[in-house]
Amino acid sequence: MRCPYCNEEMICGSVQSQREIFFTTKPDKNWLIPSINKKDEIILSSHNWSKPTCMAYHCPACRKVIIDYSVKSE
Repeated sequence: MRCPYCNEEMICGSVQSQREIFFTTKPDKNWLIPSINKKDEIILSSHNWSKPTCMAYHCPACRKVIIDYSVKSE
């Protein structure tokens, strides 16, 4: 994949976390008590009960990471 910012070749890999990885437009103010309303969230990771992982591309030239959430990690 080519970087949309600098057009250099990107490195395919994954992003992992101890918790579910998601995008939201309304971050929780208190991370200890997560919001129940999740309608604005986009779940990016798979394997959320064992090892949350999502496919991603890294550009070493401009230091950007792009997450492709159309493909679930195996």
